[in-house]
Amino acid sequence: MKITLYLWAVALLFVVPMACAAPAQADHWEFGIRVGGAITDDSYSLDGNVETISLLRTLGPKRAVEFEVSADQLDFGIDYGLKHTSFAVNYLEINREPLWDPYLLVGAGVITFDSPAEISSGTNAMIQAAVGGSWELLESGKLLLRADVRVRYDFGRTEQPGEDGFGDAIVTFGLSMPF
Repeated sequence: MKITLYLWAVALLFVVPMACAAPAQADHWEFGIRVGGAITDDSYSLDGNVETISLLRTLGPKRAVEFEVSADQLDFGIDYGLKHTSFAVNYLEINREPLWDPYLLVGAGVITFDSPAEISSGTNAMIQAAVGGSWELLESGKLLLRADVRVRYDFGRTEQPGEDGFGDAIVTFGLSMPF
């Protein structure tokens, strides 16, 4: 957990000066960090935390492509210790509005898991879909609040908790900095 916090701090120290210097433009890059929680499989409770780092490139005012790395640790309230790391490429369709920018997201990638169970690790394909939005926190548009709710489906079926073929619901929120 400490390593993850150090990575977030280094990323912020690197990107914040660039974001403050760069004006918001129609086509630009955005660096984002988000945190949240996951509800896995057929559960209705928060099973663990999710951390995401992303690099987004706009393709005109209404479309974007995003490269995303996520990590989660699911404990199911019993300190189980299932860990996922995913790498995804996402496509966003953005609806520009005066006060916020809602979006639809679809993506695909790979997800690895590390588990304390019989099948202790593996790699699977994954797909995801989300709805979300971003809000300007500064009038200059150099700092955005971003939040989304997504469904992630991995093709792993090991019949152990968190890996039994159902999708995961993920809720994240964080900051995005155009540069």
